[in-house]
Amino acid sequence: MNSCYQHRRRNRYVAAGIATLLGASLTACGISEKYAEPWRDAPREGTDNGPAVVFTMPDGFGNGATKCLAGLGVRVTTIYHQDGAYGSVSTILDPACK
Repeated sequence: MNSCYQHRRRNRYVAAGIATLLGASLTACGISEKYAEPWRDAPREGTDNGPAVVFTMPDGFGNGATKCLAGLGVRVTTIYHQDGAYGSVSTILDPACK
């Protein structure tokens, strides 16, 4: 075998080993901290599992839901498009929500 070929091959193995060690050390140093501690959310005061009004637009394009958050005077509306990967959320102060 050609020594130049062997040298290149060895360099590839060395580079792959360094990349593997670097990836492992970054993971161990907290790059994946969110995955290691999945329940590190913001503090919660309560949960509102009350019903929402679900609606479908007449053309079938957009669907959504709206509800008042209990005791806060805030209306939350979510809009989505069937199984699409996108949606939107709106929150407004609504005097009708008590």
